[in-house]
Amino acid sequence: MISPKYLVYHDLIGFEVEARLKSKPENSKFQDVGVVIDDTQNMLISEKNKIIKKYIKKDYIFRFKLKDGVLEVNGSKIVGIPENRLRSLKKKKWLRK
Repeated sequence: MISPKYLVYHDLIGFEVEARLKSKPENSKFQDVGVVIDDTQNMLISEKNKIIKKYIKKDYIFRFKLKDGVLEVNGSKIVGIPENRLRSLKKKKWLRK
């Protein structure tokens, strides 16, 4: 099980996700975008009903569905190569000593 605290450092492939635009928060609602099939440096690629769509991370707020509930993440927090996000977590743990 993944702790919501560490989701931004985790590989996001396989999670069900909803998204909404940051630029129009008062008008936009979260829309179900499907399951994440690829996570690149600047894009989240999802599939729903055999339709593949690409979302620019910094332009959206994502809502990930977890077993315990839902976690809302600002897309700019997950910008970066997935492997490097994991490395930054390890560095933070080392610096706490």
